[in-house]
Amino acid sequence: MKKRTIAKRAAKQAVKFIAHKANIALWKIWLLLGAVLFSILLTIVIVGTIITAVRVEKDKQEQATSSSKGCEVVGGNLKEGGLQTFEKNAKGGALEGKSEKIVEIAKKNKIPPSLFMAIIASESGWGKGANATRQNNPLSVMGNKSIQDSTYKTIEDGLEDGARNLYDLYISKGLTTPEKIGSKYAPVGAANDPSNMNARWVPTVKSNMKSLGEVEKGGTTVSCDNDIPAGESIEKLKKVLEKHGGKLPKYGKKTFEPNTYAYHQCTWYVYNRRKELGLPVELSFGNGGDWADKAKAQGYKTGKTPKVGAMISWPYNSKAFGSTPYGHIAFVEEVKKNGEIRVSEYNIIPFTYGERTFKLDGDETFIY
Repeated sequence: MKKRTIAKRAAKQAVKFIAHKANIALWKIWLLLGAVLFSILLTIVIVGTIITAVRVEKDKQEQATSSSKGCEVVGGNLKEGGLQTFEKNAKGGALEGKSEKIVEIAKKNKIPPSLFMAIIASESGWGKGANATRQNNPLSVMGNKSIQDSTYKTIEDGLEDGARNLYDLYISKGLTTPEKIGSKYAPVGAANDPSNMNARWVPTVKSNMKSLGEVEKGGTTVSCDNDIPAGESIEKLKKVLEKHGGKLPKYGKKTFEPNTYAYHQCTWYVYNRRKELGLPVELSFGNGGDWADKAKAQGYKTGKTPKVGAMISWPYNSKAFGSTPYGHIAFVEEVKKNGEIRVSEYNIIPFTYGERTFKLDGDETFIY
């Protein structure tokens, strides 16, 4: 209490001294100090509000991140010989007698059974590894810290959770082969793999698939709504428009990973919007001003005619934006009868979603 009293007295004396020296009324000094303190507090509140808003928006985006159920698996069913091979290798382990259950769980989660069974065999040593026998975790689903944190009550629970994990993080995103899955599932050179066992993951899974025998006639086909080859987007777009009564559905704030474009930039948004509608788009297009040339080089159709669902790119020195270091990219939501177009985009207002309606200047290029 004494220290506070001394501090208050010192402050009052300092204010009186300043007022006397500057020949300013004491109340004006107090008013000035109050204004300064208010400005500081207001700045803190504004900055805090902005930070909170950004975090909330990011959380919403993350919550909306698509675990898209838009992939369809056709084929991949094992012949009877394949099931027998699995049972022979699994004999005496936690997965003995589970071959049909594994196929059932794979189909339920839209995973090719042959691929699912081969990964299980690789991860658990055909059900004889400690992750299967002790933890009921044959697909080595990671816990909060490590594999040791994930233990299931039953082997079926471990298979179900492993299947959901495999679909949500890999199959649904178009990662449907050992090569595509392995780079993320078991990355070579990972810090938690000092003995470099991950280097054997892809060859082992492929070898397991071969040992399980050829799949039934027709093989395995996995097609995803957002995995349309370049140049085929117009036909896909027609189906999207028919499904929604001739108009595009509103932006659903879904995000798709991986997305290496800068967060909340124009490129980041257009990548997500095209993916959301199941239309092709690449991570290698660069800045907004580069998209037209790079897309054309990769087989995309480009032109000067506006079309709903197209991407619209402005060059580095455009009539609309002048000399810019990046150019700009947006998404065409609507083409009006009077020649105007309505686009959705990010970062015209910094880091913010927006829509504009305007007439073309002529130096824009559309990517279909």
